[in-house]
Amino acid sequence: MTGTTRIDAFLEILADGPRERTCVFNPWRDSDDRDRAPRREMPKLRRENMRAYLEARARSARFLLLGEAPSHRGCRFTGIAFCSETELAHKPALVARRPLALTSLDAATKPQRERSAAVIWGEIDQAGAAFDVVLWNAFPWHPYRPATGGDEVVMTGPCGPMSNRRPRLTEVVDGRRALAALLACFTHPLEIFAVGKVAEEALARWPEFPCAGYMRHPAQGGEAKFRDAFRQAIASRL
Repeated sequence: MTGTTRIDAFLEILADGPRERTCVFNPWRDSDDRDRAPRREMPKLRRENMRAYLEARARSARFLLLGEAPSHRGCRFTGIAFCSETELAHKPALVARRPLALTSLDAATKPQRERSAAVIWGEIDQAGAAFDVVLWNAFPWHPYRPATGGDEVVMTGPCGPMSNRRPRLTEVVDGRRALAALLACFTHPLEIFAVGKVAEEALARWPEFPCAGYMRHPAQGGEAKFRDAFRQAIASRL
């Protein structure tokens, strides 16, 4: 199987999505009113973004940072884990070797921005590791909070596709096949680092993917600890 065929197989898994689709947005298949026109074409553009991202790293990647799940401001619009439209707009040469598409409705004037993506790409840029590191999630699709709880109880706080939630254990199971297909896209084995507890717990259940180490997720006050861990585990080795 050629590299192109492996990427095709991987993208097919992403587009197919998880078995349970309730309160899950699939960036590589779905679209909604937050996408620019023509909406139905945006999932294809996000698949092409992912293809370009992988092609740029197929022969050079050495490390994989495995996070939890996409957020509603990042991969949901770019198709690339831990990457928002701000990175595509302001650091395009770090993300891929050809132009990538912005797919949000207001991308031309206000590209989507995600804080965790900014922290991670800032460290990658500083280390000169753009094409040494691959970013991914244990559950690749975007899980969001339902608008109502049990017995039609109205949920408080953000809900619907503009919210985030921790993926359930039964959902994360579907990320195993996607991770295997992703790793097959590279010419060399990758060292996998868990970024956050969801990823750490997933790798503990997936013995075929040895965990090389743990990094604190940069969200919710974890920026400093993530930076320290990244610099010690990866930047110091480049």
